Amino acid sequence: MTTIIRLDTKGRLVIPNEFRDALNLKEGDEVLISLDSKTDTLTISPTYGEPADLVKMEIEFGDTPGCLAKIAKKIADMKIDLVMTESKSSQRGKKARWDVVADISKCSYSVNEIKQFLLQSGLVESMSIKSITRDCLHR
Repeated sequence: MTTIIRLDTKGRLVIPNEFRDALNLKEGDEVLISLDSKTDTLTISPTYGEPADLVKMEIEFGDTPGCLAKIAKKIADMKIDLVMTESKSSQRGKKARWDVVADISKCSYSVNEIKQFLLQSGLVESMSIKSITRDCLHR
């Protein structure tokens, strides 16, 4: 489903009924809204449940067959739950990027340890990892 909606005078938008029904969203449910300033896109995703420790990871890696799957396995082994992901080749056959929103509440590693572990794996060329807070722009 895809549609165009209009912001109201206060900058708010209403998620259409068909979308809310498809995602089983009810009044009071929380959604994650992400801005990718590199592509000028907003993404809205349900958070389902109470993820206490949401982070956004931007991972750059070599665009070789199986590399993304190997990184995903390392993340899964750390008990990191992927909430939302998007991957794309930035230079076909050379470089790719994986944007990940993840719940790290079951992971025993700190944010810095996660970053160091992935960088030292030899699979990840560079990465950033930042905590996501509720209403961080409104405080």
